[in-house]
Amino acid sequence: MSDEDISVDATILVVDDSPSNVKLLRLILGAAGYRVLEASSGAEALEILRRERPDAMLLDVRMPGMTGYEVCRKIRDDPEFASLPVIMVTSLSLAEERIMGIEAGATDFISKPFSKNELLARVRTSLVMSKYCRNGIVPQLPGAALVTDPSWKILAMSPLSAVFLNLPPHDIVQFDFTQLLEQGEKDLLSSGEELIDFQLQSRLRLKARQTAVRDPSGKLVLRLIMLSETA
Repeated sequence: MSDEDISVDATILVVDDSPSNVKLLRLILGAAGYRVLEASSGAEALEILRRERPDAMLLDVRMPGMTGYEVCRKIRDDPEFASLPVIMVTSLSLAEERIMGIEAGATDFISKPFSKNELLARVRTSLVMSKYCRNGIVPQLPGAALVTDPSWKILAMSPLSAVFLNLPPHDIVQFDFTQLLEQGEKDLLSSGEELIDFQLQSRLRLKARQTAVRDPSGKLVLRLIMLSETA
């Protein structure tokens, strides 16, 4: 599927307890060529998600029973849907609301009232990003950058990093980055030391710098690693 015709067979799950909102979204998305599924509650959305496996979800924040935040957290707790594009639809544009959405795992946000063009642009962008992220290559990452989880498993990398490390695309996601370390650096990690600047074992002479990304409580959530060639 090319970026130009990405809507041809994409399925979008619309989750909203307001029938008028669902109707509007269905009309806009359907006219753009998407297959549209509908759910009026969080519980119904999770059931449809597991049965139909849509390509993306438009999720209302304010719903009775299970809120959009709770639905999103449950989705992210399931490894099968960890990378599903989830666009939260809200009538609020407050920073706190977006922070809550980010913490729940939302991919993007759109505020009511929204324009048809903005909605379609956000859906399309999320689908394109999802397409490229399936093998861990993220074109938007600058330079030779890569992201790992706290245990050094690769989550995503830039195209230049993939070239530097010469990793086949299907082997990138969840590859153990520590396999590329010198033995001395592996020993440091084993002893509980944190690596900041270090060398890599690879076909190129590479050095790396790691920056820890922590949540407000100080818990390590991601590692950002920048690579560069040495002389």
